[in-house]
Order: sequence, then structure tokens, then C-alpha cells
Amino acid sequence: MAKEQEQFNPWLVAFYSGLASMCGDMLMYPIDTIATRIKANTEHFLSFRQGYDLIVKNEGPRYLFRGFSTTFMGSFVPFSTYFLIYEWLNHYAVKSTKKDDGSKSKLNLLIPLVTAPIAEIASVLTYIPIDTVRTRMQMNTPEYNYKGVTQAILEIQKNEGIIRLFQASHLYMVQVVIYTTFQMWFYELIRYKLLVDREKKDLKIHESVLATIGSTSVATLIVNPLDLIITRFQLVDSRKAQLSGRRILKELLVNEGKLALMKGIGARLINQCVFSAFYLPVYDHCKAKYGITLAD
Repeated sequence: MAKEQEQFNPWLVAFYSGLASMCGDMLMYPIDTIATRIKANTEHFLSFRQGYDLIVKNEGPRYLFRGFSTTFMGSFVPFSTYFLIYEWLNHYAVKSTKKDDGSKSKLNLLIPLVTAPIAEIASVLTYIPIDTVRTRMQMNTPEYNYKGVTQAILEIQKNEGIIRLFQASHLYMVQVVIYTTFQMWFYELIRYKLLVDREKKDLKIHESVLATIGSTSVATLIVNPLDLIITRFQLVDSRKAQLSGRRILKELLVNEGKLALMKGIGARLINQCVFSAFYLPVYDHCKAKYGITLAD
């Protein structure tokens, strides 16, 4: 126990996990662009291949990377923030609930249901403005023909007000709290199940990847409808139309049907699973060395 306390360093966990998330985001950026285009299309239910062709054949391969400069502020910063707060909260919660003999309760496995959403709420505040810019740049329309992140922020501030960068906050809060809670909870459960009878408390790389894919797939399927609404919300020019998630949902159901709520799910699953397979195994390795174990 003392050894674990001495080694506890959430800053290292946060830094390396954030770095890994940025690498994963950079690798999967074209897939994210395709997913954005599919979700934004109100006329057709495009397959992954059709979304790819829409960009590559009509605009050119380089437009798969439009908005690529958002990866640092859109990945490293929010993910580092998330894991730093998540590990600190878990450490405090475990320390506060230890038994008299120093052992940890199995009820600690429920801790992420509280700590994950709190950490996510904090990190998402650094992510929302950048994602607004990212989504608009990925669409590559004359309306949002930004040259870079700085110009995009200045243009949005000038035309729609600085508050526009944060007006999707309520939708994001719901989405990320649901997504991260389920992802991290299922990951911690799988992790515990695999490690419960082992002396060494870190997963093998293939086990960590499989745990990541399983937990991420469940979380992605649950939040895809909300992710679609957020994508369209971010693309609304607030000078020309009312900003309303409810209106977007209503129009989607009336004009495209319930099945449209799963638009882009293929691209989204590929993106999220591979992306998460970059940072969660790194996080697990750092967690085993510098983080906190929830239960004995």
C-alpha cells in the first residue's frame, strides 16, 4: 500500500495519456472527417465508402485533413485535464473508503460512476470551442472557409458572438458524461475481472486493447444519436436560424426517420475504437505505475 502511495503521480498519467490521445486523434482524423460529413448530410444515409468518395473524389484527399490543426487543443489538452482530475478524484475516494485493515472494498468499482462524469465536465469546457471550429472546418463549405483555428475563432466571435463557441455546452455535457461514464466504468470492470487473481496489476497489451474496444463500442452506440444532433447544432449559423437541439431532433425524425439517428455509426465506431485503443492502454500502463487501483 505504501509503495502505491509513494508512486502516485497523476501528472505523469495525465501527460502520457493526453499525448497518446493526440497521436490517436491525428491518425484517425480522416475517419472523423468522414463521420462528420455523413452525420451532417440531411438528404442521404451515406455509407462509410460513400462518405469517403464524397470527399476524396469531389474535393481531393487533402480535405480529409481539413481542420487538422485542432488536434492539440482538441485532444491533448482535454484528455490530459480529464485523466489528471479522474486520478485525483479516484485517489481521494479510495483513500476515504479504505477499511480499518487498509484493504479496499469491491464497492470502489462504482467510484467511476461519480468521478468519470465530474472529470469529464471539467475537461469538456476546454474542448467545446475547438470542436465547434473543427466541425465547421471539416465541412469545407464557403460559409465556413476558415484558414485556421485562430481565424475561425475570430470570425465566429465577430459574426455570432464569442458565446456561440459554447452554446452546445449543454448537449456536450450530456453526451460526454454518458459516454465517458459507460466507457470508463465498463473498462474498470473488465480490468478488475482480468486482474483480480494476479499479483501484477497491469493488463497485457492485447487485453487492454480488447477491453478498450468492448467498453468503447458500448458507449459509442449509446451516444451516437446525441453526437449526430451535436454535429448539426455546431453547423448552424446562429444569425440565420434558431439554435435548438430539440428542433434539430424533430426535423431529423420527420424528414429522415428514426434510422437516421444512427447515421455515421460505422465510421464513428472505427474512429472511437482505434482512437481509444491508443490512449487507454497507455493510460492503463501509467495507471499501474503511477495511478490508483480501485479495489483489491
